[in-house]
Amino acid sequence: MENILKKKSFTVQSELGERRLDYAISFFTDLSRKEAREIIENGLVLVNGMRKTFPSTKVKKGDKIIILEYNKIPILYEPAILYEDEQIIIVNKPSGFLTEKIGREKGAAMNEILKNKDRNVYPVHRLDRETSGVMVFAKNENARDFLIEEFRSRKINKIYIGVVEGMLGQKNGVLKGLIQKTKEYAETHYEVMKILKNATILKLMPKTGRTHQLRLQLAQIGHPIIGDKKYYNIKKTKLFFHRQALHSYKINFVHPETKRWVSFTAPIPLDMKELIESLAR
Repeated sequence: MENILKKKSFTVQSELGERRLDYAISFFTDLSRKEAREIIENGLVLVNGMRKTFPSTKVKKGDKIIILEYNKIPILYEPAILYEDEQIIIVNKPSGFLTEKIGREKGAAMNEILKNKDRNVYPVHRLDRETSGVMVFAKNENARDFLIEEFRSRKINKIYIGVVEGMLGQKNGVLKGLIQKTKEYAETHYEVMKILKNATILKLMPKTGRTHQLRLQLAQIGHPIIGDKKYYNIKKTKLFFHRQALHSYKINFVHPETKRWVSFTAPIPLDMKELIESLAR
């Protein structure tokens, strides 16, 4: 049997009646009842966007069931190259990959993967391991120095998509102030894209680039990013996601050689689409 299921989401049909959750999962997949109970008890199953940990939970027609992981192996996708020339390379980083290894960090790193593809690259910014989306790498030292200075001068525009707990009443706003731990000033503009069941999809536009900025600021206003293991209290919520629901959607900057404005977009990944669908009102 494969470690990662081919079918990870389905809707309960009428022929099941009001059956147990473990039975429904076994019915729709190639898992045994025992295996279905294991993934439920490990918190890897959502029913209508809510985490269910009891195999005996009854399901009914129309319930949406999502299996997030199997055997605790993250669903990792191959990084996609979105654009490349002599100066830069733009990639769509999947969740689960490091930007580069620092200190004793372990796991697949984007700069190593690109070097294995015969690309000599220089990181100019970072995404957290669990954050997916568009990233920029320089291919020579001149491009690296130019882009790092552009980031430092806040001339590069970034847009993230995040799914946060709770419903924001204000359609747009600005989060600004000092990061409590480092005492650094941080500023993020946001727009509400859609209200879900006990959750909100946000467009996030950071104006500064502090460590964990978006995650910290949203947690501080009581709307943490769903699935954030550091700033989101998973034990006190029914909303569960296997990683932080944060995606680097778009980046705009001046090209280091042509000096023309360029823009690159990475589509929202499948796992976040499934989360959003499960929380649709």
